[in-house]
Amino acid sequence: MPRHPLLLVVAAATALSLSAMLSTVAGASPSSPNRVATPSAGPAAPPSGGGDATPVLSARRMPGLLAAQKADAQLVAELQLILAQANSTTCLTVTAGGRPVMASNGTLPVMPASTEKLLTATAVLDRMGADGTVTTTAVSQSAPTNGVVDGDLFVVGAGDPLLATKGYLITFDEPDEPYNDFAKLADAITAAGVTEIRGNVVGDESRFDSQRYLPSWPSRYIRKVEVGPIGALMVNDGFTGLSLAPEDVSSDRRPGEPSTLAAETLTSLLTARGVKVSGSPSTGTAPAGATTVASLSSQPMSVNVHEMLRSSDNTTAEVLLKDLGALDGAAGTTAGGAQAVHDVLARLGLPIEGSVTVDGSGLDLGNRVTCDLLAAALDHQGPASDLAGDLPVAGESGTLKKRMRGTPAVGKIRAKTGTLNEAVALAGFAETASGEDLTFAFIINGVLPTALTLQDQIAVALTRYGTGVSLDQLSPVTGGA
Repeated sequence: MPRHPLLLVVAAATALSLSAMLSTVAGASPSSPNRVATPSAGPAAPPSGGGDATPVLSARRMPGLLAAQKADAQLVAELQLILAQANSTTCLTVTAGGRPVMASNGTLPVMPASTEKLLTATAVLDRMGADGTVTTTAVSQSAPTNGVVDGDLFVVGAGDPLLATKGYLITFDEPDEPYNDFAKLADAITAAGVTEIRGNVVGDESRFDSQRYLPSWPSRYIRKVEVGPIGALMVNDGFTGLSLAPEDVSSDRRPGEPSTLAAETLTSLLTARGVKVSGSPSTGTAPAGATTVASLSSQPMSVNVHEMLRSSDNTTAEVLLKDLGALDGAAGTTAGGAQAVHDVLARLGLPIEGSVTVDGSGLDLGNRVTCDLLAAALDHQGPASDLAGDLPVAGESGTLKKRMRGTPAVGKIRAKTGTLNEAVALAGFAETASGEDLTFAFIINGVLPTALTLQDQIAVALTRYGTGVSLDQLSPVTGGA
């Protein structure tokens, strides 16, 4: 029996089947608990066919489409076996280049834990730009005369989340994490010729409101130092123990008054550089029309976002959220920043239905996201983006450094983790066996002792996508009997 007529019949039937399935997916209800979408492209490119354009439903495209169907079916079957071990408040969304592969409870609003930081990052990069900065300034009522500031020197905070001193950084697990050396402001003041301050060094944190912690946060966050006391002028995350000897090692991390500690730290740094300071560190507001003596720009927002995501830094997330709230001249507030995040996501056309933003870090138990939203936000950036490069890598870096070791996921999973007593989450990108990048979001709410194990199993399954699928096995026979 001739093969080519049969091929055309199979191709036509497959094309009609694909068209029907694609139409079904387009009209499917997004709230379906286990929605599986048929792909419009595959893990490998279809035959090129020379220079002529190939129609969408051409038989020459069938091997690639069939390979994608088979790869998707294999993955979905494996993921469903893993999901069967989870609870009803679990969601999973998987896409390939924006193409839906699978969604289980994809539109279910759940607590995101620290995957909320992905939405904060999306808004910061959109509104403030990867190269955007904020500037901490030292100002005085009048310009210094012959090196003398005749009165107070005000340090005006602008919401720089990474201001720190070397003594603080040395205590970190990864001391090479990015930071903004507060000593550079002291260097800039002395470089401006200042030798004496005949007044106080005054910390000005008026760009933000004075709320240090959200009242809805559990008290254990403060007790366990999960987040610092948020302010517009923070050095060393607003913790005590370093202000009198900023360059010396100290592991004292008790919350303090951020602006006063910053003023005291700068006083110590200036004194060490030979500047005479007559007064005492204090807090206040710089006078209108004050003269700028020196300034210190923050790290670019891309670096701030990198540190927030790689280290899952709650304090950085909350400072950046208030930065968003202060963009249009208003005082930086958590509520204002949360509204800014909502507005950015809506403008980008991301699926925000059911989402609730309470804070920037994901600490608040009132935050809600959907797995569809997280996947869409990640797809908006893409697996080759700077944000993707900021994510912890399985078995190698950040909060995934000690995870998934000895599995195929090592070096192949880039993802933001999230862990609360009530929620466990993982969302990011998977480099697959087929060479395709998958985007995924997986969240479990409620206490489930096996939650981290299920996360690792999902990650390994994603990296195996396309394994055993060969275009040669699916291509038509072009010669022989």
